[in-house]
Amino acid sequence: MKPKIPAQRDIRNLLLNIFGFLLLWEWLRPLHTVTDTQETSGFVIFVGVCFLLLFLRVPFLLGALIKIFLMLYMVHSLYFKQDFLNVTWLKGFAADFIKNIGLMLQANWMGMTPIFRTLLFCILLWLMSYLLHYWFTHQKRILLFFVLTIIYITVIDTFSPYNAQAAIIRTVLIGFFMLGILQFERLKDKELSKHVNIGKKWAIPLAIFILFSAFIGYISPKASPQWPDPVPFLKGYGQENANGSINGVKKIGYGTNDQSLGGPFIADDTVVFNANTEKRHYWRVETKDTYTGKGWKLSGEAEKEIFYDENTALNWYETKTEVEEFETEIQMDLKYSHIVYPLGLSSVEADPDIHFSVNTLSEKVSTYRGNDEVKLDSYSLHYEYPKYYINHLKEVTEPGSLEQDAIFRERYTQLPVDLPERVKELAAEITSSLTNRYDQVKAVENYFQVNGFVYDTQDVAIPEGDQDYVDQFLFDTKMGYCDNFSTSMVVLLRAADIPSRWVKGYTEGQRIELNSYEITNNNAHSWVEVYFPEFGWVPFEPTKGFSNSNLFSYDLTMTGSGNSQTPQTAPDEIPKEEKVEEAVATPISEDTDSSIFEKITKAFSWKYVLIILVSIFLIVYTLFKSRKKWLPYLYIRLYKNAKDEDVYFKAYHALLKQLDRVGFPRKEGQTLREYSLQVDHFYKGHEMEQLTRSYERALYRKDNAHTEWVKSVELWENLIKKISS
Repeated sequence: MKPKIPAQRDIRNLLLNIFGFLLLWEWLRPLHTVTDTQETSGFVIFVGVCFLLLFLRVPFLLGALIKIFLMLYMVHSLYFKQDFLNVTWLKGFAADFIKNIGLMLQANWMGMTPIFRTLLFCILLWLMSYLLHYWFTHQKRILLFFVLTIIYITVIDTFSPYNAQAAIIRTVLIGFFMLGILQFERLKDKELSKHVNIGKKWAIPLAIFILFSAFIGYISPKASPQWPDPVPFLKGYGQENANGSINGVKKIGYGTNDQSLGGPFIADDTVVFNANTEKRHYWRVETKDTYTGKGWKLSGEAEKEIFYDENTALNWYETKTEVEEFETEIQMDLKYSHIVYPLGLSSVEADPDIHFSVNTLSEKVSTYRGNDEVKLDSYSLHYEYPKYYINHLKEVTEPGSLEQDAIFRERYTQLPVDLPERVKELAAEITSSLTNRYDQVKAVENYFQVNGFVYDTQDVAIPEGDQDYVDQFLFDTKMGYCDNFSTSMVVLLRAADIPSRWVKGYTEGQRIELNSYEITNNNAHSWVEVYFPEFGWVPFEPTKGFSNSNLFSYDLTMTGSGNSQTPQTAPDEIPKEEKVEEAVATPISEDTDSSIFEKITKAFSWKYVLIILVSIFLIVYTLFKSRKKWLPYLYIRLYKNAKDEDVYFKAYHALLKQLDRVGFPRKEGQTLREYSLQVDHFYKGHEMEQLTRSYERALYRKDNAHTEWVKSVELWENLIKKISS
């Protein structure tokens, strides 16, 4: 058995190292999008240096020192303000390092600092670069890592905003070039191909074939997706149903994360709650005020206000809105740690020890018992049902006093700075000829009932790259569900300088008997509320196929122009045709009571445990695979300065083991003298024979073993380094 020959610094090896670096780089590119990591250039440079050192065959210890220096420099540039040459920053780094080691011993993975995580990530990249180099240099294999890279990129592309179209092309080209080079190298190792040289006869046809195939694949027509977006399906998998059992597939209902809207959803008729109420109306949960171009979020962290029975935190109506008092009883099937309530909530009745915490920014009302959130089985609500007179609302032609408040105006007329101009132009086109706020709002609301808009829950696009969610819906697809319609209406109103906000919750549900309604996940919905001075927040419904559940009519008691108007009263009963029911496309759901295991997993991130275990495995695997490189230096450290009488015998047997590791085992029945001559013949020297003669003298004259070792230690050290290089 012949020992393995170290990799050469030739063109083939240089190309493989460059391609290996580019392949590993593809794993770093999505970090900008899928994590909070923004500065990835340092990691890319670090990986490049790792491959360069491996190509140049820099000794392990020297290479390790260079990499450690780069890691320290990267940590310093990211987290410390002092000059790098000013060693005072090292004290802070050392203290942070010791602290994190203690946290690791305590299994406190979440407490690790960014400095230590950066260090661990660099170590992981170090190991990955070595493993890649080992695979394509010694094993002449790369297919497994190539396939893993393709899977990683496609999964990231599917489940995150990262656009992997260019990444797939780059990865395929790199992978095919590496597979071609390594296949040729394996053929060369065969007896019939020993004398074939790498050159134009194979390299040029290979490059032409790969580039031409990639080009044909890129320009070929692509079939449209044959299945709906799998993200909602998978996110719903494994969630609990109303009875607390785990469903094989969980459908989508109300969710909390609205920052990335779009895509199809799977309907779900799971009952959320039942309501006994006289009036048909929507059920609010929360509002969002900041449109990001992709979805909605809150503009900040609002202070929580507490009330026990009477709602003293929220108010929606102003002086000119007429209201009637009503009561409703809620029976929850799918329990949440917040309540659902109609517009105009005045009080809540629940257990005496329950109090309510209101986020005054989102208007979400959470339920508490003491300091702990609690999920209520049932509660009663008192609310004020509004009656809106159209001719009164039409009197609003100028901004009110509240709109003079800078915070209010900024919050409810906010738009992204990069909102496409054609959206603003469309808003002006719809509203500019109208003189009062009500007509302007209704013009925007009615715009979606015509102009080719279609209600659809499956063939719904997701904006890519810098594409705006509203711009895509208004001008490109015109196909979507409530999130598309309601978000677009708010954006158009704000572009017309009309304060408005996005509201989410549930529609009125299905009437099952007199004054009794059943609300399911399919009723999860979003709509619009617009501010009218002296009236407050008024709800509007832009989604095609849905009608506003609030009462709008003309006040016939008014004189003058008001009487000339034809009265229009929205019906207060259920329409004959069932309305389209839908689920919000964001699947994050606050579910039923968590088990003890779930509570533990929430507090204990298994992601970091997995990272640590994988890192330990890679370290152990790397140490095992590279043992013939580092074990000789360990032997030298152990035996070189040892003074016991048995050191010579231990050192010589260590040398024999090392020869066996590099592929030069001693044959059965072969004498040490014969074996030493064979080794010297291969390595073109006489060191092994001289060392063996000295070892035999020490073996047969044990009282002279230490003296012989002192004479031969330098010869032994040079020889073990030579066979390990």
